[in-house]
Amino acid sequence: MEKSKLGISVGLLAAGMYFLGMVSLLALIVVAGYVLLKEDNAWLKRSAVKASSIAIVFALLGLISPLLTGVISSLITLSSSYSTWPLGLSTLFNTVINLTQFLIMGLLGLRSLRQSEVKINKIDDLIDRHIA
Repeated sequence: MEKSKLGISVGLLAAGMYFLGMVSLLALIVVAGYVLLKEDNAWLKRSAVKASSIAIVFALLGLISPLLTGVISSLITLSSSYSTWPLGLSTLFNTVINLTQFLIMGLLGLRSLRQSEVKINKIDDLIDRHIA
C-alpha cells in the first residue's frame, strides 16, 4: 500500500477528501490543492480533481435550483389566474441535491479506501481531457 507524504495511505487521503466534500467545500479545496501541489501519486491527484469537480457541480446545482423554481413559478402564474405552485418545492429540490451529493461522495469515499473508483462518465471524461 503506497503512502502519501503525510505518512498515511493514498486511499485514506482520497477517502478523506471525499468525506470532506460532504461537509465543507472550502476544506475539500484546501486538501485537494495540497494533493495537487505536493503529492506524486497520479491516482490520488485524479481523485482530488474528481472530488473537487463533483463538489463544484453540486454547488452549481444548488445555485440553479432557486432560479429554476422561480422561472417555473412565473410561468404557472402567467398561464393561469390561479397559482397552484407548491411552496416547498425549492426546499425539496435542495434536499434532493444535498442527499445525492452526500450519497455520491460517501460511496466514492468508501471505494477509495480500496483505491478503486466509481465511473461517472461525464466527469471522468472531463478529467481525462484536462489532467496531464
